[in-house]
Amino acid sequence: MKKLLILFALLGQIAFAQSIDVTSVQMLKGTEVGGFYHPVFAPQGTYLLTTGENYAGLNLHPLVAGAMQKLTADAGAGYDFRISDDGNTILFKQTEFQNNLRYTSLNQYDLQEKKQSKVGKATRDKITPVSAGSQPAYVQGKTLVKSPLKSSSVRVAPFINIEDQKMVLYSGSKRTTLTPNGKDASYFWASVSPDQKHIVYFVARRGAYIASIDGKNPVSLGKLNAPKWLNNQWVIGMNDIDDGDFVVSSTIVAATIDGKIRQTLPTPQTPIAMYPAASADGKHIAFNSNEGKIYILSINIQK
Repeated sequence: MKKLLILFALLGQIAFAQSIDVTSVQMLKGTEVGGFYHPVFAPQGTYLLTTGENYAGLNLHPLVAGAMQKLTADAGAGYDFRISDDGNTILFKQTEFQNNLRYTSLNQYDLQEKKQSKVGKATRDKITPVSAGSQPAYVQGKTLVKSPLKSSSVRVAPFINIEDQKMVLYSGSKRTTLTPNGKDASYFWASVSPDQKHIVYFVARRGAYIASIDGKNPVSLGKLNAPKWLNNQWVIGMNDIDDGDFVVSSTIVAATIDGKIRQTLPTPQTPIAMYPAASADGKHIAFNSNEGKIYILSINIQK
């Protein structure tokens, strides 16, 4: 009996050592009226960006002091935007029509100068903004382009781009298509871990996975929509359930990269918690309710 008690105590310590404690849940000031979705933290954690439910516009929410700023109302600006490493420049896409044809251009918003400018010309190709230190870069079609407005010597950290529903790893001068779950699978929501050793991604009708950065040794995380990195060992996402038309419930879920631990985080203020994003230091998680109110979890990761 004594040995069993010791064993249970050790198991309890192991479970406790690999868990996330939520120390507080607070609504972000200024979002009480709703209409704010898909939050993203700035690298330094000084502000949060949100957009509309359908990714229209970009809003800046200071996390220390100050009022919300609406940076742009452009349709689609909130989809797949990028914040520079220094937090001063925001890259986003703008859609325009020329002779009834749809074109996309890349814009940048300078927070210090408080002005918006174009990066390159409007194109019919798909454009994806990329983080390149404090300078603009983007993928146009299937080519990585560094902005002609800045030095071309800037190193772009390895990143995953979704092209034709496949994952493409850009690393240095190499471009590699990754299909760890088969060439016929459709891939979404892919990103590289902070230490650049792993990738998290979502496969249609299969769920979320973790793999090494070269796409090898995939590990299933089960249903975990819109997965994001919390740190190098944890990812977060949502477990949303719909009735065919509307989302009826959604929880924020954290999982370890080996797939062995899965934890639902408490969000008592709302039964529908969606699209989580983590701060760079891994101490906070932001998410939106179905009404578009933004909440921030303060967390403590037990190691």
